Amino acid sequence: MPTNAARGKMIYELIVAIKGAGEMASAVAWRLYMANIRRIFMLEVERPVAVRRLVSFCEAVHDGRQTVEGVTAVRADGVADIEAAWSRREIAVIVDPGWSSLSEIKPDVTVDAIIAKKNIGTTPDEAPLVIALGPGFSAGQDAHLVIETNRGHHLGRIITKGPAAPNTGIPGNIAGYTKERVLRAPANGRFEARRTIGDRVRAGDIIGAVDGHEVPAPLDGVLRGLIRTGTPVTRGLKIGDVDPRGDVGFAPTISDKARAVAGSVLEAILRVYNHPPGDGGKKKVPSTGDEAPADDETESLSRDILDGRVAAISRAIRLVEEEAPIARRLLEKIWPQTFGAHRIGITGPPGAGKSTFTARLVKHFRQNGLTVGVVAVDPSSPFTGGAFLGDRLRMKDISQDPGVFIRSMATRGHGGGLAHQASAVADILAAGGKDAVIFETAGVGQTELDILAAADTIVLLTVPDAGDFIQAMKSGTMEAAHIIVVNKCDLPGADRMKNDIQAMLAMRVSEGRHPVKVRLADSLKGEGIAEIYGDIRAHLDELESAGIHRERRRRRTAERVRLLVDHRLTRSFWTPERREALAALLDRPGPPPSPYALARELLQPDS
Repeated sequence: MPTNAARGKMIYELIVAIKGAGEMASAVAWRLYMANIRRIFMLEVERPVAVRRLVSFCEAVHDGRQTVEGVTAVRADGVADIEAAWSRREIAVIVDPGWSSLSEIKPDVTVDAIIAKKNIGTTPDEAPLVIALGPGFSAGQDAHLVIETNRGHHLGRIITKGPAAPNTGIPGNIAGYTKERVLRAPANGRFEARRTIGDRVRAGDIIGAVDGHEVPAPLDGVLRGLIRTGTPVTRGLKIGDVDPRGDVGFAPTISDKARAVAGSVLEAILRVYNHPPGDGGKKKVPSTGDEAPADDETESLSRDILDGRVAAISRAIRLVEEEAPIARRLLEKIWPQTFGAHRIGITGPPGAGKSTFTARLVKHFRQNGLTVGVVAVDPSSPFTGGAFLGDRLRMKDISQDPGVFIRSMATRGHGGGLAHQASAVADILAAGGKDAVIFETAGVGQTELDILAAADTIVLLTVPDAGDFIQAMKSGTMEAAHIIVVNKCDLPGADRMKNDIQAMLAMRVSEGRHPVKVRLADSLKGEGIAEIYGDIRAHLDELESAGIHRERRRRRTAERVRLLVDHRLTRSFWTPERREALAALLDRPGPPPSPYALARELLQPDS
């Protein structure tokens, strides 16, 4: 297991050494940098060879500097150069094939990303946390943690004990091509390029030559990777890669596989060193000077959000819902400023009066001088996929208040993806200066539990004699609740239901857990809301005074990472090619194959 040394450091204080600076290593460096881990140095050989050069920081060894998706790495010739690169917010690439700089710099994390298919010298004592990528490594022996790099069901899996899957020797399947799309040296000698990465090519086009032996394109597509001209090669060495999908935009961007593996490295680090740069309270966390690299649009939009501009907040939320690339950069940019809002989850079965209750509760926040953001997760319209009820129709009496921002989000059948989006919207509202963010969920179920996991305080609503309340108990929502409200208390049976709930709670083992309040309320008349507002504020005070707010937010951040990785892996797996492959398997003559056999075939590792 990883050692305990340096666990008290903030994420942005960590020093990370990455062995190698090729495609996979560069994806890891890029992902860590975008997550505010900036003190990164990469160790390379004197003459590194990379096929996907546009996304490999090792090119900095040859050219002095290399930029990949907005992040820049520079060549460093010593420790002083590494520190100078960090001061300029750049990644350092040092020529150090013997890894001697590890003993001099003493990193907090070492990542072996050479992808040599075997361990060529990495040991667990090189840093408090040592992570190794791919075949040839065994967790607990060669490194503390190992990341699976073979494509298939376990791609990106964090292995805590035992080896990664052995190398298959088969390149990844792209549009039905594996070995066919790879260019290999036809002889020993020096490679001379005749085409450039990003060029569209047709089968038979001459890509380059090795000592007079021409290298033709094996198929139509885009030249996604090619080694540098003048590179010495041996017969059979991989020297290029043709992407049959024909999208020029793939050449200068990190691959889905590399992003998945890099995300797992980040998750592995967060398991050990997850201390957000902020710990609650009302004050904004001061800037660390480590803001994420961003284009002018991201810089401008983030400034407007931090200034509380409503138009900027609305636009940012729309970008999150559309999963636009700029949304990720923006969320990373504002992350240090998202820890000041009290996050409250309101849930319960349909018909419990959640919207009316939320509107009443918001008024109490405003009467006490606090600003509020509301994230209302609605059932989807079966026709448009949009929010069926609409935020302003349900809360029209508070929607005109400039201190209140309301946003409806449609479920659209989403699971973890929606939970992440709801949390991201809350981040934007918190960064925009809201003192409280309220999640109002559509009902009970796994999606609601994922969303409620982002809340500091959870309020569960029910109504007298509601059979659906038993379902809420079974779903786990009751276990998570800090306050239970019997709403519509003017109806018969309210007092009896309150007593029944209190009796059920008394039978639970609740040592070390915040005692659950049970209240009666009539949201239409406003009765009981003031007491519930007081309970909510008292719960926040308890969290802060007990010193457990930091730990709750640490766990919440780890859960966000899990949701992000799961969501992105699912999206990256179901490519058009895999959907077509499934359709082809189903169209085979004879009885339809079992879903288990189909899944097994689709999940076969292909690289």
